[in-house]
Amino acid sequence: MKTLDAAGDRHRAEPCWSASTRGPDDSMEDRNRRPPGMCARDLEIRAYYRGRHQRVSLTDVIYLRADQKYVCVHHLNGVLLVDSSLCAFEHEFPDLLLRIHRNALVARSRLVGLEKQPDGSTRALLTDCDDRPVVSRRHLRDVRGWLRERLSAG
Repeated sequence: MKTLDAAGDRHRAEPCWSASTRGPDDSMEDRNRRPPGMCARDLEIRAYYRGRHQRVSLTDVIYLRADQKYVCVHHLNGVLLVDSSLCAFEHEFPDLLLRIHRNALVARSRLVGLEKQPDGSTRALLTDCDDRPVVSRRHLRDVRGWLRERLSAG
């Protein structure tokens, strides 16, 4: 099972690996959107927070933003704070997450476009979210390229 799991520390999340098989509840469309060999229950973030174990499915994740020492995982039901690096998320789930800024990753499935601001900055348009994370000039070309590929493929 591939997860980011809490390991003893209050906010600590670490990547974990083990073999898995496809679950009976997986649709063909869902299977095509996730890495080979992974089923829906494998793609989740787990964290121990305020005395409780919390789980967030990666299908519910909208974006991740680094904030000091922690990463805020913004998902459909709120925000989860984990003690992990954005690099760990980016390397563990490269097909699901896209880097838009040195402090932010977005779920590829939630990114629908870009919005130019009057001050010259560019913001990411995300489904199911009113937040518009900043896209850095350094990552803007890659984000535009990925959006073009997505439009031409779909």
